[in-house]
Amino acid sequence: MMMPFKSGFRVSSPYGLRADPLTGERSWHSGIDLVGADRDVLAVVGGYVLKSRIVTDKADATWEWGNYVSVLGDDGRIYYYCHLAERTAEAGGRVEGGQRVGIEGATGRVTGVHLHFEVRAGGTSINPADRLGIPNESGYIWKPMPPYIEQASPWAEDAVAWAVEKGILKGRGGDDYALQKPITREEMCVMLYRCREVL
Repeated sequence: MMMPFKSGFRVSSPYGLRADPLTGERSWHSGIDLVGADRDVLAVVGGYVLKSRIVTDKADATWEWGNYVSVLGDDGRIYYYCHLAERTAEAGGRVEGGQRVGIEGATGRVTGVHLHFEVRAGGTSINPADRLGIPNESGYIWKPMPPYIEQASPWAEDAVAWAVEKGILKGRGGDDYALQKPITREEMCVMLYRCREVL
């Protein structure tokens, strides 16, 4: 599954019971509100665009979403991208995961620019935070991981060879010498070089 923003986002309102931002009363929030680091809203999965429209008539139950796109995902779930400033996906067409479906905006019932992202299965809303694999918490910030560096620099190769020769470092197979997931091989090599004189 892709994320709805390539450059990262902040959760501004979680899924579930919350204080309504306009009335202050406790109410059910059937999606999750995200504020993007950029404004391009991306399809999280591939699928067919069911609707791409703006609703202004308050007799329509979806008027609160304003400008929105709904996608029937290849996984059978329906994904809603709401409050868009602009829609870039056409009803009846197909989108792939990571393809832009719109621009983050403030249409419909809102207090500011954000994306209301909703997921439904069998007509029932499900927690979109679970689908994205993130905490369902206001203030949570998701940032993309830096790209993996396939080729180490010559000084890093030299540091790894030295550490293996001294018995300080053992590989786990292939070129995997990371101490733990958040530390890259290059970062580890910098630490090893700093220790070189004292060992």
